[in-house]
Amino acid sequence: MAHSPATMTSFRIGTINVHSFIHPKTLKRNAKELVSILAPYNLDVLAVQEVINDDDWILMCNDLSLTHTVFGASHGTRYGNAIGSSHPILDYFNQKIMTSGKGGDRAMLRCRLGGDHPFVQNRTFAVTHLDHLDEDERLKQINDFSPLSYNINILLGDMNALTRDDYSDTYFHEKVVGKREKIRWEPPRFELTKQVVDTWCYQDAFRQINLTLKDENITTCAHNTRIDYIFLHPLPDDEWVLTECFIVDTHGATDHHAVVATFMPKNETFIRKT
Repeated sequence: MAHSPATMTSFRIGTINVHSFIHPKTLKRNAKELVSILAPYNLDVLAVQEVINDDDWILMCNDLSLTHTVFGASHGTRYGNAIGSSHPILDYFNQKIMTSGKGGDRAMLRCRLGGDHPFVQNRTFAVTHLDHLDEDERLKQINDFSPLSYNINILLGDMNALTRDDYSDTYFHEKVVGKREKIRWEPPRFELTKQVVDTWCYQDAFRQINLTLKDENITTCAHNTRIDYIFLHPLPDDEWVLTECFIVDTHGATDHHAVVATFMPKNETFIRKT
């Protein structure tokens, strides 16, 4: 599927876990490879997890023309989440929480953008990376971060959480349940995504666009599941609509695939349809 570049009449965001800028197999630096994969999509905003706030992050943003950046530590002072933007960053806040689980401390970085692009007006972006071991810890974390309380309109990141509708019964029992039993990992649970979507009324961007895709067609990580999300909470009477959301294969450069979403004005979408 071909994807047109973003323009002033569109807005494109992406999210990716960069694995500390280390290739999972070769252990070489992966920033340049990730740039080559993401560059064709002309992103307005990129939210990253497991980022090291170092020269590789600067290289990635410069090469993707994301000249405005903000970083929020989750562990120590240099490891965490970050946002790169082609639009000015008006303000930001990094909310860090100390967890009681084995998965370590977590954080949510949120920001507002400025500039003349109409999509960014009155809209708040946030990125997080939730616990990878236990759904109860993830639920505590997302409740502590409380995205609705901070009027977050676009919540991105590696949620480490599952959506049951992503899998056929056969795939679910063989590839999801079976693999987790084999490595003695937590059984699959779905409370977090149900809370975000059903209780808080966020939209799962990928599922909104890709109503029928399942199983291997939706995986974003090495465990045969989709755990990377773009959640949307539109503005009242929002003039912008989601027009596409797709997974970008990173070909093993990191242990996750990227997720990209494109938005267009309602009137422009109407004109194109007619």
